[in-house]
Amino acid sequence: MKRLVAYVLGLGVLLAILLLPAASWNSGGDTTVDDGFTVSSYVADFAVADNGDLTVDETLVVDFIRSGKHGIFRFWDRADPSAATARRTPHDVSVTRDGQPEPFEMLAEDHGRVTVAKIGSAGTTLDTGEHTYAIHYVIDGVLEPGTGGARTQLYWNLVPDAPTIDSTDLTIHLPVAAQPGVRCAVGTGATDGCTVAGDGTDTLRVTTGSLAPHTPVTIKAGLDLATPPAGQSLPWPARFDRVLGTSLPLLVLVLLLAGAAAVLGAVVSRRSWEREPGFPLTYAPPEGIGPAQATYIFGETIDKEAYVATLMYAAEKGAIDLDKREGSWSITDKSGADGWAGLDPVTGGVAHLLGGPGTTFTAAPKDVEAGKRLNSEITSFEEDTRDWATREGHMATSGLGGLGSTVILVAFGAAVAVAIWNPVSMTALGLVPGLFAVFGASLMAPGSGTKRTKSGRDLWSRVGGFRRVLSTDSSKERFDFSGREDLYTAYIPWAVALGCADEWAAKYRTEMATEPPVPSYFGGAYAGAAAGSYVSSMVDDFSSTVDSAVSSYQATQSSSSSGGGGGFSGGGGGGGGGVGSW
Repeated sequence: MKRLVAYVLGLGVLLAILLLPAASWNSGGDTTVDDGFTVSSYVADFAVADNGDLTVDETLVVDFIRSGKHGIFRFWDRADPSAATARRTPHDVSVTRDGQPEPFEMLAEDHGRVTVAKIGSAGTTLDTGEHTYAIHYVIDGVLEPGTGGARTQLYWNLVPDAPTIDSTDLTIHLPVAAQPGVRCAVGTGATDGCTVAGDGTDTLRVTTGSLAPHTPVTIKAGLDLATPPAGQSLPWPARFDRVLGTSLPLLVLVLLLAGAAAVLGAVVSRRSWEREPGFPLTYAPPEGIGPAQATYIFGETIDKEAYVATLMYAAEKGAIDLDKREGSWSITDKSGADGWAGLDPVTGGVAHLLGGPGTTFTAAPKDVEAGKRLNSEITSFEEDTRDWATREGHMATSGLGGLGSTVILVAFGAAVAVAIWNPVSMTALGLVPGLFAVFGASLMAPGSGTKRTKSGRDLWSRVGGFRRVLSTDSSKERFDFSGREDLYTAYIPWAVALGCADEWAAKYRTEMATEPPVPSYFGGAYAGAAAGSYVSSMVDDFSSTVDSAVSSYQATQSSSSSGGGGGFSGGGGGGGGGVGSW
C-alpha cells in the first residue's frame, strides 16, 4: 500500500509539472504596439467553399513611419476559441508588395501556436511612406456546428491585430445564403458595433472606420447546410498543444516509450527490494559484531547516531571513559591497545580518535576544530562499516548499485527541464524520464544499491529478533532482568543504535518497578538526575554535542563555497492574427 501511495503521489507531482504550460496558456499576452508603422487601409475578400475551406485575399496599405524597415510580419493564431480542437493553419501563402512578388519566410512561434509570415528581405530597406501588401492564403474547414438554431455557422475574426487601422472594407462570400440576423461586433467581448450589408444573402460586406490597436472585428453568420468535415484538428484543445504536441502519432510513440520507461524503472527498483525475514526472539546480540554493524545490517544505513552508540559500546566494554563537564564531553582512552583487544574491527576503529592510553578528546558545542575531527572520523567510520559488510560477504551490489540515486535524480531533473524549456514544444516527452524516476524512486532509498546475501539475511534475522526483544512491551515478551540487572546497561548502546532506547528503558521500568540504572561509564555526569530523566537525556546530550560540533565545522565549509480575442461570449472565433514590422 505504501508503494502504491508513493506511485500515486509521484505521478501527481510529475503531471502537475508537465501540465504547467497548459495552466499558463493565454496568460500574460503581449499588449505592446509596434509604433513603426500604421495601416492606412485594410481590404479583404473571404471566400468560403462548400467544403468549409476559406480562401482569403487581403490588401494592406502600410504606412512606414520610421526609416530602416525591411517589411512586415503577418501572423495567424492557430487556436480558435470557438472550436477548441481546431487548428487554423494557413497554407498556399503568396505575397506581393507594390504589385511585385515579395520574398517571405514561414516561421512557427510560441511553441507552434502562431504561424508567422516574415515578409521582406534583410538586404532591402524600404522607403518611409505607404507600401501596399497583397497576401493570399487558405485555411481548411473553418465552418463549425451552428448555435441559436443554425445548422452551421461561420464565426470569424476578419481583421488582424495591428497598430491603428484607418479604415476596413471586408467582403465575405458564403456557400449558401446567410440566415437573417448576421451579427457583427467590434472589440473583444463586444456584441455589436458594426453593420453587415447583405444580411440574408450569400455575400456580406462589413466596413468600419478607424480601429484602435488590439480591436477585433468579428462576424457570426448562421448557414442552412450540413456542417462539412472540420479542417485540421486534434483530439485535444489547443491549450494542451505545448503538453501533448501537435502530432497524434508522435504522442502515441512518446506514450509507448514512457510506458516502457515506467516498466524499466519498476523492474530495476524491484531488483533492489528485499523481503523481510522472520525475526524470532533473540535475547542477546549476535556475536562478533558491534552496534554499528547491527544497525547497518538491519536498515542498510549508518549515521552519527550509530557512531555515538559505538562510543557508548566501547565505554561499556571498558576501552574508554565518557564524561560530561559544563556542556562538553570528554572521551578518554583507558588502556590503549589492551582495552580495544577483542572488540569488533568497526568499534576498534574508534581508537583513531584518540592517541593512546590516557589521551583525551573533548567535544564541545560550536567547537569547529573538534567538529572537523569528528566529521572526518565519522566519515571513515561509515565507510569502515559498509566495507565490513562487503568484506564479510553479508552485502552485495544490486540494481544500479551506488548510482541508483544519481540516475533517478538525473531522470527527474530531465523531466523538469523538459517542462521548463520545452525544447520540442511537447512537455509530454518528460514522461519518459519522469515515469522511470517515479517507478524507480525506491532506488533512492538507503541501501537500494546493495542486497543482503544468505549470510546477511541470517544476520538480519538475528539482529531483528534482538531488536524485537529490546523494544517489545514487557506484557507480551518478558525479559528476565531479575537474574542480571546489568543486562540493561550492557544493551543500552544496542538500543540506541537500533532506535529503541526509550522502549528499552520502559521495559526495565515496567518489569523491575524502578528506574533504570545509570551506566557506570557515564561517571557522575547524571548523578542526582530526576528519576527516569537521564535515560533519554544522556543519549540526547551526547548525540547533540557531537551533532553541534560537526554542524559548526560543516557550516564553515558551506559559507566558504556559496556563492487574441474577439467579439461575443464564445471568445471571438478563429482568424484575425496580427501584423507587425521589422
